[in-house]
Amino acid sequence: MKFTAEFTTNHLGNYNLLIDMLHKAKEAGATFVKMQKKDVDSFYSEEKLKSPYKSPYGKTYGEYRKIFEFDKIQFDMFDAECKKINMPWFTTVQDELSIDFMKDYNIDIFKVASVNSHNKKFLHKFRDTISKEKTIVISVAGKTLKQIEETINFFKDYNMYIQHCVAEYPCKDTNLRLGNIPILIKNFKTDKIKIGYSGHEEGILPSLAAIKLGAEVVERHFAISRDSFVHHIECSLTGEEFKDLVTKSKEKNLDSLIENLSVRAFDSHFGMTNMEESFLLNSQYGKDYIKDKYTTK
Repeated sequence: MKFTAEFTTNHLGNYNLLIDMLHKAKEAGATFVKMQKKDVDSFYSEEKLKSPYKSPYGKTYGEYRKIFEFDKIQFDMFDAECKKINMPWFTTVQDELSIDFMKDYNIDIFKVASVNSHNKKFLHKFRDTISKEKTIVISVAGKTLKQIEETINFFKDYNMYIQHCVAEYPCKDTNLRLGNIPILIKNFKTDKIKIGYSGHEEGILPSLAAIKLGAEVVERHFAISRDSFVHHIECSLTGEEFKDLVTKSKEKNLDSLIENLSVRAFDSHFGMTNMEESFLLNSQYGKDYIKDKYTTK
């Protein structure tokens, strides 16, 4: 069983905090830690960048988002620190410029986020740039089984983790659609393709349920503390909570741990909810996805 500590923007653009998170994630039992790389100006629509947003970092959403991006010197230092403590790391590349930024780092895994998992221009750039020797992680929030199959076929030369995910922050138990996991396993699991879970819920019970259902990797947002203004912080696990997830995942009787989870958490449904569509429309790539969402060819 593998566990990914997703740092997302919980580091607040503060390198010292990032390194503290790295060490805390290792102590908590993370298998991997994950960063994000995003060219803010090309990822978000102009309308979104200019929209008013209350934060300590300016008056617009664009000013707010840019504070979270690290430069090459900082990524180089982070890479060196990961090597020093023997902690594998990887990244979600969010746009074509970020693919070029990250391609020369000696990391074994790259992630394609749900928002890009059917974006033709991005996917062709990714496939043309990233070595087939790498493993790719693909989250499939909002995707139909047909779309997931098309994406898998597009990346058929890679080893993959296909991660069930719901793009709601936080995701209510009744919207988790954990029943998708055994369907993904039945339809797509092979020696080259493993099925995982990327959770945006509060607490650890749904993640334990995902493991019970057959997920081989669980990704959760990770934070030193949830006492922060940063968006989606309520979805994050602290070091102690992450450690608790890792520890409890090893128990033989997971049923007793997840018996209080809503029955509806185990529903199955593929395709996009209204909330997921709203989330995607915040990015330019998301708008492209909504407009042209059925083929990667």
